[in-house]
Amino acid sequence: MRYILIFLILFIYYPSNGQIIISEKGHPEHVIVGAIIGGGTSYLVYKKTNSKLKAWLIGAATASVVGYLKEVVDPKWFNGTRSKKDFQYSVLGGIIGASIIIPLKRRKPKKTPNIDAAFNQQNSAYDQLNN
Repeated sequence: MRYILIFLILFIYYPSNGQIIISEKGHPEHVIVGAIIGGGTSYLVYKKTNSKLKAWLIGAATASVVGYLKEVVDPKWFNGTRSKKDFQYSVLGGIIGASIIIPLKRRKPKKTPNIDAAFNQQNSAYDQLNN
């Protein structure tokens, strides 16, 4: 409870804006969004496939495609201009974010019990009792 109060008190003194602008050109925002998209995608792919290379490639490619699509629709939807630098920063963020899977350890497959062996053991013990 104490931490929540401190958190609220700190943010009362800061002005609230609908959209925070970190920089004028928006390059840090592109790196951050690219890293979030690349990192999230590569983590999900890694959990599914257990292949670091495949997860890294798909994560970086996904961030690149999303960055490219954003630059394509930028003049129409966001009243901006297409920027090669914005795309490059999105790709850079995707590469950095996709690298999140490199330090992860490989998952060990779950061991499934051999049901047939368990039943055969039980039957052999039952046969020994009856003999």
